[in-house]
Amino acid sequence: MVKEEIVEEIVEVVETDSDATIEPEEEVVEEVVKEKPVEPVKKIVKKVIKKKGRPPKPIEEKLAKQVVVKEKIIYMVQNENGEYQKVKNPKMTARDLKKIELQKEKEAKEIELGKKLLAKKNGKIDNRSVKKRTPAQIEATRKMVEANKLKREQKNKQKKQDNKEIVKESVKESVKEVLQEPFYEPAKPKDPYANMVF
Repeated sequence: MVKEEIVEEIVEVVETDSDATIEPEEEVVEEVVKEKPVEPVKKIVKKVIKKKGRPPKPIEEKLAKQVVVKEKIIYMVQNENGEYQKVKNPKMTARDLKKIELQKEKEAKEIELGKKLLAKKNGKIDNRSVKKRTPAQIEATRKMVEANKLKREQKNKQKKQDNKEIVKESVKESVKEVLQEPFYEPAKPKDPYANMVF
């Protein structure tokens, strides 16, 4: 919108004594002055987008309320593979302590017996792997191993024999086919001029 302002100037004539001097009267002049239209200044208005929720508190206010300082203590605990892992505040329960004790016992017995022992879920050693075998059990195992060896050898011999027989039969059949059947000769094309006599 452009505003036009019109300024009017009116000059007033002040009456003086006419007796003193006679001067011609001045004409009243009315002037109309038009100012150039003023262009409005374009203002760039950025729309402010408000974030939802309560506005964040200033830093001073946050720091004033913050009295307790929390410390992070990171423990390095060794896992089953021997690698170190970061663990925050490990809490050892009675069950965990018992498992650790049983693990130590297991390792000691493994060193004593010279073989790896089985353990249950709760950490106790499985007695089936701890008990020593009787001489009768050892003898029975030895016999079983020998019997398995013999069976395996017989099976391998039988396999080799069967393979040899299969190869022989296939060779015999191929030789019979070659000897009994005549050799294939391709048919000769007929001469078109064979019947013609000149």
